[in-house]
Amino acid sequence: MSTTPVIDFDDVQANILRGVNTRHARHFMLAGTSVSGTAQFIGALLDGPGPRISTAAHWAEKPRYHLTLGLTAPGLAALGLPPALMACFPDSFVAGAAARAATLGDTGPAAPSTWAYGGAGAEHLVVSVYTDEHRHAAMDAVSRELRGLMAQHGVAELGAFDANAFEGGVVHFGYRDGIAQPRIEGVPTKRGEAMPDMQPKASPGEFLLGKGYVNQFLGNWLGDLPPDLGDNGSYGVLRMIRQEVATFEDLLQRVARRYDVDPEWVAAKLMGRWRNGTPLTLAPGPTMPPPMADARLNEFDYAPTPQHPTYLDDVNGMRCPIGSHIRRLNPRNALVMGKPHTRRIIRRASPYGPAWTPGQADDGKERGLIGYFVCGDVESQFEFLLQTWGNRDFATHGLRGTREPILGPQPLDGGRFVIRTDNPLDPIVISDLPRLTFTRGCLYCFLPGIGGLRRLAALA
Repeated sequence: MSTTPVIDFDDVQANILRGVNTRHARHFMLAGTSVSGTAQFIGALLDGPGPRISTAAHWAEKPRYHLTLGLTAPGLAALGLPPALMACFPDSFVAGAAARAATLGDTGPAAPSTWAYGGAGAEHLVVSVYTDEHRHAAMDAVSRELRGLMAQHGVAELGAFDANAFEGGVVHFGYRDGIAQPRIEGVPTKRGEAMPDMQPKASPGEFLLGKGYVNQFLGNWLGDLPPDLGDNGSYGVLRMIRQEVATFEDLLQRVARRYDVDPEWVAAKLMGRWRNGTPLTLAPGPTMPPPMADARLNEFDYAPTPQHPTYLDDVNGMRCPIGSHIRRLNPRNALVMGKPHTRRIIRRASPYGPAWTPGQADDGKERGLIGYFVCGDVESQFEFLLQTWGNRDFATHGLRGTREPILGPQPLDGGRFVIRTDNPLDPIVISDLPRLTFTRGCLYCFLPGIGGLRRLAALA
């Protein structure tokens, strides 16, 4: 019998545990000018006649839009939370993304001084609007109402950033995205979304604070926060990542010519999946297979488990390179520093910028991804993934001298990526791997439960 506490979905903001799966998003970066005005603005988003914050409660008919609210540490301090209460939040959240940037590889062209938001720490709130309708319909209507509330309560708009999904769920590098989201105990699966997974379900305590939830360390991420502020809250890293699409496509062609292989095979080895989503573990090549049924896209592992003792053992990375994107950042049951099936995060990101047409010349337009990485603790989950499993080379064997190939901050003279071959003494070594992504903005946000938002609104 499960001992997982029952989740009060009415108290959890939308798009945290259950994705809203909309085509369009707009993230407003805001700053309050007074405690009472900002608190009243939050209250209006909870109970006013205009746009309202959405919850994860079940709906029979999909709403026209969803709205969520995140607050930065400066935003909470500006609301008048006393220093003793601010000290109850995790150090990484209080310090903020810009202060932690260098430890994550966000230096040089990816340093906070180059960011479109988050670099100066001026943002207090992030209001995110999600809709399926065309942005000139629901999105613009909600945006007009929000801007009216901002003017009424003295909340300044510092910027707004749009994201728009592409057909088939692909992103700018051409991969199908959003496949390996954690399944969570107590969260029902919507019809059509069932995707069997050989990984165990995650506890809601990996992503929600308080309420008796248990995290991967058999504790709770609430810490010393008062329950009326922290219960059913989460942390979200709102990250904007520029993708160097022309550089990526040039890399695929260059490596393919050098080793006389299919460029799609190179793309699959870097990611760990073919660009149509099929995992390399189940279809190791040498050419891209037909699309695989969704029911099989996560039904794989890299090593045998007690539940699957006869499963294939890809310990040497012959099928899926040990250094590939999905294996480094989600090693499943493979031997790796730390407990298996831990450091889980939820990804809620979509592309920004115009779609890339295969074969086109570089048009100089910016393309990338923007959205939340949701977790219960920024340092133990999000930062650990990038710092230890992504950017360092000692989490497991076969990584020495390398960094994660898609997100990693490669050295100026190029990074290394190793593809094992049938001859163990003669692997394919890409020794001039360029940097393929650059951070363009980052904020560490607290996403309170509805009860926590009501406490903040009461500060008015």
